[in-house]
Amino acid sequence: MTPQSRAGRGSSCGALLGKVAGRGRSSGKRKTMFQIKLTNFRCFADAPAVEVLPVTFLVGENSAGKTTFLAAVRLLLESFIRSPQNPFNREPYFLGGFDQLAHYRGGVRGRAKQMCFELMVPASQDGSAPASARPSRRQTAATRHRFVFVKGSPQPELTAYEFEAEGTSLVLNLADKVTVKLVKDGVELFELKPKRLPPVGVIRKDLSYLRFVFDEISFGLKPEIKAAEGIEPIAAEIFDRFRESSRFVMRRVFASAPVRTQPLRTYTPSEIIASAEGAHVPLEMARQKINSPAEWKTVHDKLAQFGKNSGLFDDIDIRMLGKRDGDPFQIMVRTGGPPMNIVDVGYGVSQALPIIYQLEQIRQHDTFLLQQPEVHLHPKAQAELGTLIARLSKARANALYMLETHSDYIIDRVRMEVAGGRLDHRNVTIIFFDRMEHEVRARNIYLSESGEILDAPNNFRKFFLEEHQRLLGL
Repeated sequence: MTPQSRAGRGSSCGALLGKVAGRGRSSGKRKTMFQIKLTNFRCFADAPAVEVLPVTFLVGENSAGKTTFLAAVRLLLESFIRSPQNPFNREPYFLGGFDQLAHYRGGVRGRAKQMCFELMVPASQDGSAPASARPSRRQTAATRHRFVFVKGSPQPELTAYEFEAEGTSLVLNLADKVTVKLVKDGVELFELKPKRLPPVGVIRKDLSYLRFVFDEISFGLKPEIKAAEGIEPIAAEIFDRFRESSRFVMRRVFASAPVRTQPLRTYTPSEIIASAEGAHVPLEMARQKINSPAEWKTVHDKLAQFGKNSGLFDDIDIRMLGKRDGDPFQIMVRTGGPPMNIVDVGYGVSQALPIIYQLEQIRQHDTFLLQQPEVHLHPKAQAELGTLIARLSKARANALYMLETHSDYIIDRVRMEVAGGRLDHRNVTIIFFDRMEHEVRARNIYLSESGEILDAPNNFRKFFLEEHQRLLGL
């Protein structure tokens, strides 16, 4: 799909590394994973769609919508793989009820009555997936998923869903009675009224209902479809496209909180429950060392290498305090001298560890949503995190790394990796969130082959430029 939004072509501003807005252009076709358009959702009124690439940075002032955008990404990507009881209030994103979620337009216009989320996925491009990738991970046609939520009790309710591919749409209505319309080129062909579905009044109208409805339609209503002349092949095609697109966007999503868990002097093995703060990571490390020594050695070596490159530590390991699997253990860190307990070294080590460990576990087609990974990290460690992201993205071409960050060091290091030919510039974008009076506009900024930031809007580096001028007394 053609991007609906590009960065404004304002004058360039200074950067901490090289040029911000170069005269060069990004060559070749970008690897667009999908586009997202948010309407009437918190600070987003009706902004154009933005592109998401394998490495996507979210940049903007505080309260500019970056965390809101992350929450929307997770909601959309998880809509077909799990049944969240409350997709709007699950760690680490707690966004409130409808009155906090629906966009406030100000004055007599008041608060919006509904919210809309759109996920647009392009057809699989050549090279977008490795030759060994399962066919289910390819998409032969561009598709669009559109979700509409209205005020419910107490949380927003899904009132409509539309799936579109190649001019044909399935429109699910949940407002009063469950109906599904088949529309082609703007003309309604057929309205399906599933008899075996429960009435709207007794269903939980959230994303978990979609899979159930469409499975019922595609498998349970074939006699009805066959009875309508000429409808069956059209319906069969759109059902196939729906299943194909659903498989394509299915992703494991890791959402990390901006502040990680406090380190412990001694850990006691227990049930591993993933948390946004990373409290489960020490338990996973210990289990991996016990049950998969070879796998642990590989991960350990990568952790140690990052520690050395970033200046955080020289080595890290698990010290078992017994011979049985359930015995306590400690995390030991070496920073030049003898190993020390993790609580006795710099706080940055314990804050970086959950991020680095989980990043090394990401597989193809996984998504990592990361808030402010630079917290408690020295600039050298921040920059090294940029190198790690670049290395992982090159090795796992279909994984998605989305970072909300205020760190120039991370972004500039990724630019250096691009300039050095170690990361394709077509796989990187910066989404800049520009806060206005009652809304936020998000726009894509891209990199050239030499790592230059292209067509940055005037206010992208305004603060840094002004501070630099003040420092020079200008």
